[in-house]
Amino acid sequence: MRIGFLIILLLSAAINTSAQQQDDKKIKLVISINVDQLRSDFLYEFAGLYTPNGFLRLMREGRTYSNGYYEFEQIDRASATATLMTGTPPYVSGIVGSQWLDRSSLRLINCTDDSRHKGLYTNDAVSPAKLRSLTITDEMKRATRGKAKVCAIAPDCDVAVMSGGHAADVVLWKNDDTGYWCSSSYYGEFPSWAAAMNKKIVGRSSTWEPFYPTEIYQNYGEKAPKAFYHSFNGKSNIRSYKTTACMNSEVTEMAIACLRSGNMGLDDITDFLSVTYYAGNFNMEPMEDRPIEVQDIYARLDMTIAELLAEVNSRIGLDNVLITLSSTGYVVEGEDTGDRYRLPSGTIQLDRISALLNVYLSAIFGKGQYVEGYHNSQLYMNRRMIESMKLDKLDVISHAVEFLKTYEGIEDVFTIYRLGGLLSPEMQYVKNGYNANCSGDIWLRLMPGWKIAKDVASASNLVRRSSVFFPMIIWGGGILPSHTDEITSADIMAPEIARILRIRRPNDNCLRMFK
Repeated sequence: MRIGFLIILLLSAAINTSAQQQDDKKIKLVISINVDQLRSDFLYEFAGLYTPNGFLRLMREGRTYSNGYYEFEQIDRASATATLMTGTPPYVSGIVGSQWLDRSSLRLINCTDDSRHKGLYTNDAVSPAKLRSLTITDEMKRATRGKAKVCAIAPDCDVAVMSGGHAADVVLWKNDDTGYWCSSSYYGEFPSWAAAMNKKIVGRSSTWEPFYPTEIYQNYGEKAPKAFYHSFNGKSNIRSYKTTACMNSEVTEMAIACLRSGNMGLDDITDFLSVTYYAGNFNMEPMEDRPIEVQDIYARLDMTIAELLAEVNSRIGLDNVLITLSSTGYVVEGEDTGDRYRLPSGTIQLDRISALLNVYLSAIFGKGQYVEGYHNSQLYMNRRMIESMKLDKLDVISHAVEFLKTYEGIEDVFTIYRLGGLLSPEMQYVKNGYNANCSGDIWLRLMPGWKIAKDVASASNLVRRSSVFFPMIIWGGGILPSHTDEITSADIMAPEIARILRIRRPNDNCLRMFK
């Protein structure tokens, strides 16, 4: 019995020593992989299409949380990415979405707009100034006295800027109009290696067709799936191109060029590379109409991630790397309202609601334009007019809420007055997505299946975005393989990276930690 006990002690000591050695091993590079609209059900359902060295390796060897989610409503890629990088919801970070209505001009502004900085290879002037919280990359910069290299590469500006944070060295995104990779003077001069990549990439033709034979893919429609073929010439249809597997390959191409030219991960200072991919429907079309494309995106994304890991391994060694995988946690639903299947559905027209609400309030309080703007399920009240009429703003909004609750397709109505004081978990969930500087006075929760019609203010279709569970994986840094189906909030990713790197957590983060 004593011999058996000694063996157990020796084995325990060996395991602890090995784990301690791995934990003490210097992390030279952090790679944050953020996949727009990646969802857990598809990740597992398409597993038969994967290679051993992409998704499957990360899930097999890392800590996997299969049911990640965001603790706020109206999720989009900007608000989700800001939460991932800061550990704080929009209520704190100030990023309620990619766009919001500016009260002073009643015009839509982007979350990255900043006229003080010149665009590089773009006419857009941007910076992270509207992001009010620090990111994990900002804390890395502070911890290393600015020596850590931080690079963020994404298809779109908002995600790239939120991923890079305030102190990034390189932030790149693809110009929707020209196809050039671009940046902002906020980050200094445009990298020479990125300019060289522009000469190589812009103008070249790309084609996308199924990687596997058609019969390998699952059938989600009434008819047998057919092969697809899409071609792009490099200077047109950039927005559609960004919803393809070709875009993901190009992001990896840029990431590898950044690693090689920036000498990232080659010294004792931990560097940070953020890459953003796409896993939504091609051209925002319903999956029923494009059943093979989305499967092929997942299959090729798996290969793309494997390619990135192979490059990092050959240059740095994966033992020196910490990798995280996460998602923006929403899906853009197709235009199909469900009428063909007689499903509960409908369309909310914000311009019509605003006009009717103005008539209703005018009848009660006197003639006036009480609603002066609207965007993305939110109504912006004319505060100056209400004040000039010496009306009680709470009384006006209370009457507006009672009117809106009777409108078909509206499940609930929220105001900042309703969200004060101690809140239930459900109400806190709503409040987390609100920010006093950019949110409306009234915002609507639609019934399931309903959506917002064309928003005149933004001249685009704002379909309702549905949240979905998504995977979160942490690989490397002494993390032992594990898996849980427990529902886990995405705002714990930034503090966990900070814990592994032994640096300070981003300011204002929710202080959640992995158990």
